[in-house]
Amino acid sequence: MKNTEIDTGKLRRLTEADRVSAAGVLSRAFRDYDLIRYYFPDENQRQDVAYNFGFISLSVCLKYGEAYSTANMEGVALWLPPGTAPFGFWQVLHSVPVSALIKFGRQGAARLKSYSRFEDRLHRKLLPGPHWYLQMLGVDPKYQGQGYSRRLVGPMLERTDREKLPCYLETNNLKNVSIYQKFGFKLVSEDKVPGKDLTNFAMLRKKQ
Repeated sequence: MKNTEIDTGKLRRLTEADRVSAAGVLSRAFRDYDLIRYYFPDENQRQDVAYNFGFISLSVCLKYGEAYSTANMEGVALWLPPGTAPFGFWQVLHSVPVSALIKFGRQGAARLKSYSRFEDRLHRKLLPGPHWYLQMLGVDPKYQGQGYSRRLVGPMLERTDREKLPCYLETNNLKNVSIYQKFGFKLVSEDKVPGKDLTNFAMLRKKQ
């Protein structure tokens, strides 16, 4: 197996044909995520917001990175390779259907602008060199706590070890920190988002 591949016997690589079903998994996983709940407190709106949030990230990673699920779509992992993260406006424009962007805009996507700018600045400051970025990891709530997160990230981490590259991620959920620590990630920054009651945890898994 080449360094540029993962063990596809363990995971299913997603394509554009999987966008709706994979975004559905991410919407259920992130519906009550701290970031979504903070900026979109309306419970009746959050499911649709979480769907578009996941759909956009998924679309970017399908074009510029890699997206995987477990065999029966219990969970989804989205990755961006060295040189592509954090992604910007043009990457979004060239990978996401305009209809999805319009819908997300109407739902209030502008609320996330200040957070995104803060997150991107921190990302560039903490890890300016080549690295893999775990853009999103979501497991359907009915399968959480059953080891699917490890199944999703394990093969890629084996690959990054072969490539001698670090991995970076952010989370807004303190409980997630301990989960990622089990995969070898270390907490490198814990910051309050300026003007918001929201904490950003940045984590790094050094090259092995």
